Amino acid sequence: MEHKEYLLDANIIIKLWKKCPQVIDAIESTENVDFKISKHIAEELSTKEFKEFNGVPVLTNKFLKLLNHVIERSSCSIQENLVPNADIRYDYKKNIYYINENKLSKNDYELICICNDEKYVLVTDDKKIQRGAKIILGNISVLNFDEFIEELKGFNIFIE
Repeated sequence: MEHKEYLLDANIIIKLWKKCPQVIDAIESTENVDFKISKHIAEELSTKEFKEFNGVPVLTNKFLKLLNHVIERSSCSIQENLVPNADIRYDYKKNIYYINENKLSKNDYELICICNDEKYVLVTDDKKIQRGAKIILGNISVLNFDEFIEELKGFNIFIE
């Protein structure tokens, strides 16, 4: 059976927590499937996942389960690669990337870079990231939430 690794955007993690929180544990107990989140996504999620416990702010258990899946990137090499049909530009003044007129933040662009370099499948429900990523990575390397859940079912990961 093939091995799949996914890079999850913050909106996907939040949906998993709300709609099917058991999926993260199920993925961890499956040999052929893994997921990663970028460090900036972990930072974004951590700000929302502090709770008070006896007057002390602590991170939630659901966030702590993500820590073994955090990856860090220091550079992006897509611009050096020539990608057919891709007009990739960076606006230094606004700190915004453009992929064929799809405006992406530096953090969103980094998700595409990680998948390009590491061959992860990007999972996001953000339409601009999806459009830009499909130009760079191709259609089969970008999934939305529902497509991701369907793929997991193919690996016999139980989804309620």
